Amino acid sequence: MKTLELSFKGSDKRVKHLRLKYVNADLTPAEVEGLMKQVAAAKLFAKGDVDLYADPLRAEIVETTKTALVGGPQPAPAV
Repeated sequence: MKTLELSFKGSDKRVKHLRLKYVNADLTPAEVEGLMKQVAAAKLFAKGDVDLYADPLRAEIVETTKTALVGGPQPAPAV
């Protein structure tokens, strides 16, 4: 699964992350940068007086793979 992880600095100077699953992996850096600027300008996310996503910092696509070790699918019985 691919996840887009956006990092922002809040108005409290702490780093916050916004993770979006099932993203289009063909996004360009310019598109993502524009999106991050829109999120910061909208000021939709706040906690008290703190703007959580005030300044865009970075964006990364994270790929996750899962490998079953125990309790995975059982093979079909031979007939």
